[in-house]
This record gives sequence, C-alpha cells and structure tokens, in this order.
Amino acid sequence: MSDINEIGATAFVIASIRSMEAEHSPPLFSAPYAEWFSNEPALAAARQLDAAFPPSTTMVRFRTRFFNGFIESGIEAGARQVILLGGGFDMRAHHYGDSGAAFFEVDQKAVLDFKGAVLGRHGIEPPPSLPGNYLEVDVPGGLAGAGFDPAAPTLIVWEGNTMYLPPETILPFLNRLAGAITSFRIAFDYFAVDLQSRDFDTEEDRRRLEGVEKAMGASFPTGFPDLGLFERETPLSVAGSGTFADLGEEYGLGAMVAAYPEDWRETLKLYRYCVLAKG
Repeated sequence: MSDINEIGATAFVIASIRSMEAEHSPPLFSAPYAEWFSNEPALAAARQLDAAFPPSTTMVRFRTRFFNGFIESGIEAGARQVILLGGGFDMRAHHYGDSGAAFFEVDQKAVLDFKGAVLGRHGIEPPPSLPGNYLEVDVPGGLAGAGFDPAAPTLIVWEGNTMYLPPETILPFLNRLAGAITSFRIAFDYFAVDLQSRDFDTEEDRRRLEGVEKAMGASFPTGFPDLGLFERETPLSVAGSGTFADLGEEYGLGAMVAAYPEDWRETLKLYRYCVLAKG
C-alpha cells in the first residue's frame, strides 16, 4: 500500500470536521463514516481551527451540505452516475448507495489505497475507482472499464479542489470532460477573487483570504472573479452559483452568520459555489 504520508493532513482534518457535525443541534448533515478517517491529531487540529477561525469550519459544513444537495437533486432529476473527483475520504458513494445511481471515484493512489484498507476493516467494498491525478489521466476512458457510461446523465462532485490547482490546468481539464461525456453537471467551490495574480479589489479582501490560507495552513493559487470565463472558454454553461454566506439562511443558520464579525461574514461571501452544465 502507498505511504499514507503522501495524502497529507487535509483529508483527515476535513473528516474530523465532518465527524464533529453530530455535536451541532440540529446537524446540517449526517456523516456516520467520518470518524473512521479521523484521529486524535486531526480532531485536535479541527477543534483548534474552529476556535481560532470559525469561518474555516463553517465553510466545510456549508459546502458538505451543498454537495449533498447537489447529488440528491441531481439524482432526482435523472442523473444515473456520480463521479467524485479528488474527494479524499468522501463517503457519499456509500451514504447514497441505495439511490440507484452508480458512483465512481478518481483520486491519488495513496488515498484510494488507504481508504480501501479502512473500508475493508469494516467489511465494506469501495466503489469503482481510477487511481491517478485527474488532471493527467483520461477520466471517462479510465472509468469505462469499471462500468462508466459516457452517454448517461452524470453528476461530477469537485469539492475542495479548485483553489489548490494550477490555474492553467483547469480549463483544459473541463474541455476534456466536455469532449467525452454527453451530458453532465459539475459542481465546485471556489474563491471569487483573482488569486492567480493576487489582484484583489481591496486590501481587506487580501487580508481576509490570506487569513484563510494561514488558518488552513495552505496556499491557494487559483480563484475565479468572473464565472463568464467558463462560458467563454468551454462549451459549458453556468447553471447555478452563489455564496456560502447566503446558504446559511437556507440552512437555518442565518442568525449565526449574521452574528459573525464583518470580516468573517465577508470571507464567507468570497467563498462560493458554481454548477456548470453540458447537455
């Protein structure tokens, strides 16, 4: 099995934040498998993150609920396949195992190996998967042998990825998907600022995003101030978008967000979601 150190700490911390959701009343989602991928250091880091900069864990909570809803509504609308891109320890393939949709995972081999070993200890079979960097492998072609049908309506979950990717890789990747899959919707989260050139509208925006980077212990090279870019440079259309701050109201946590200091509220406004569609 590949060295788990190749995975990095992020996936464990995200799993820990999800495992903490049961402590909230009412919880935004159910994550019964998350504790399998948590550990004491990761849980301590998640709690420290929540204490130091609550918007960082709020982002994870809101986006988890959002992507759950994306899958639920998409399957209800007729999607029969779901691809989880770089999902780490995402367990939606099992959470929605009775939905009638086929789930597929694409991730680094180290992630899939470790996750498969954990599932094996619990007597659970992992979903069909494709090991590798999805920016470099043929995703539809690589999954075809596992039962993926490029002509069937498909959902693609791209959670917690875009801000970490080299900006020059994203549009070519989307164009390859659009050239190979007949009909799909792809949902992703992103920061609505130009992180490529670090060209912020205000110094306050710069300070907020750098605060998120510091809290997460990461550097974000990519953001999208203009979603029109996707419609100009790919055959995809923007089928939905919004801020995670606004979703707080929908999720019954508008008062919590409104009580945040202004900087925290503005940070959540810079963190957004988008759904692109073909067909």
